[in-house]
Amino acid sequence: MLLIIIKNAEVYAPEYLGKKYVVIAGPVIEGVYDGLDIPEGFPGIELIDGEGKLLFPGFIDSHVHIIGGGGEGGFKTRTPEIQLSQLVSAGITTVVGCLGTDGVTRSIKTLLAKAYSLEEEGISSYIFTGSYQIPLVSITGKSSEDIILIEKVIGIGEIAVSDNRSSQPSYEEFIKVVAEARVAGLISGK
Repeated sequence: MLLIIIKNAEVYAPEYLGKKYVVIAGPVIEGVYDGLDIPEGFPGIELIDGEGKLLFPGFIDSHVHIIGGGGEGGFKTRTPEIQLSQLVSAGITTVVGCLGTDGVTRSIKTLLAKAYSLEEEGISSYIFTGSYQIPLVSITGKSSEDIILIEKVIGIGEIAVSDNRSSQPSYEEFIKVVAEARVAGLISGK
């Protein structure tokens, strides 16, 4: 396994730790050190000089239309799906995808596939099932089953309530959706 060592970076985790060495083993930050003796040309180590650089944990963006959004002004206003480079250039290392207004021409299955794609490219990704409208769209036919059975589905997301794009659910309909999500979260441990 390749070890990556970032040396002499100004580290925040999230509080300021000072100038440190950070050792990364695969997908895991193994440790943060004041200094390390690293033999010159040692095999299996990639050494990165962080002098003059800031190093901090990645950001979590919990509301991203990863397969695109828009479409409220007609088909020409649909936006394209997000690219990994757009996320990492903003410091985002964990993303939660949501469907938004369009639960007809965009689907939860496509959202899930994009989340898997982003994960394969190197960032953590999750999704919300549902869209703006009630009844909710889902993969399994029931949002609670999506949450319980699909690891990447962490909840029900982005239901429009007091918005012109809302399906105008009654209070009782909304409470049922909230209860469904809560129980699914309890059962799945999410």
